[in-house]
Amino acid sequence: MMNPEIAEYLKALRELREKVLKTLDGVDAEGLNWKPTGDETNSLYVIATHAIGSEHGWIFEILGGGEKTRNRPAEFQARGNDSIGLRDQYARVAKESESILANLTADDLLITRNRPDRGDVSERWIILHVIRHYSEHLGQMYLTRQLWEDSQRVR
Repeated sequence: MMNPEIAEYLKALRELREKVLKTLDGVDAEGLNWKPTGDETNSLYVIATHAIGSEHGWIFEILGGGEKTRNRPAEFQARGNDSIGLRDQYARVAKESESILANLTADDLLITRNRPDRGDVSERWIILHVIRHYSEHLGQMYLTRQLWEDSQRVR
């Protein structure tokens, strides 16, 4: 039986991923790659790419001990013509994360992992960090989408 705390974390991650992808619904290539203020902000595509990259990095690579494949700088250069590739990436990472998290116990949540830029952090901290990170970027995505839609009305 799955740890109830982990079940809640998985539920939160599923909901956040769904909200990210819903924010991309109906946005064309121009809108996906549009930046509100040029180089100082990120597009919807970049934010969505970065959010899923972060989940993969923290959960698959750090918690799961998987191969280090994340390229954080490349996430901020990402561009796309549609959200199909992102949706595929979200499905793949969701499957990875669910598999790893479903096998954790209450004791596992207390285990610490080391990451050079953060030091020692508990597995619980890692999961909560991923949830907080999604929430932060989801807010940015909502605002970016609103600004994009507003810019289209002005034309």
